[in-house]
Amino acid sequence: MPDKKNKAVKEKSNKREKLFAELKVKLLQERQSLLKEALKSHNIKEIDSHGDIVDQSNDYLNREVLLGLAEHDRLRLKDIDDALKRMEDGVYGICLMSGEEISDARLIAMPTAKYTLECQAKIESRR
Repeated sequence: MPDKKNKAVKEKSNKREKLFAELKVKLLQERQSLLKEALKSHNIKEIDSHGDIVDQSNDYLNREVLLGLAEHDRLRLKDIDDALKRMEDGVYGICLMSGEEISDARLIAMPTAKYTLECQAKIESRR
């Protein structure tokens, strides 16, 4: 009986390691894509003081949208880097709050997940 249990545990471990390797590739690709896009598309220009108030307002609005996108990308890059660091440290897939394994389905859906669904719900209910 113990041999069957050990074999099942080993198979699960191998499956999870393979999944983590696939997710690492996905995270690295997304990181590269974000960096490439940031360099290409977030060229934020100074607000032009020439033109009428409508033009200046539009320039300001466009700049604010670009800054918001830049902030979103920066936060996403941080999440990706944090996940890659957890992989490097051997703690990826472990909930930072409970210490339990994060489900494979959750990691597939959200490779940067830090918490199990239950812990994430607790965190969000406190906000």
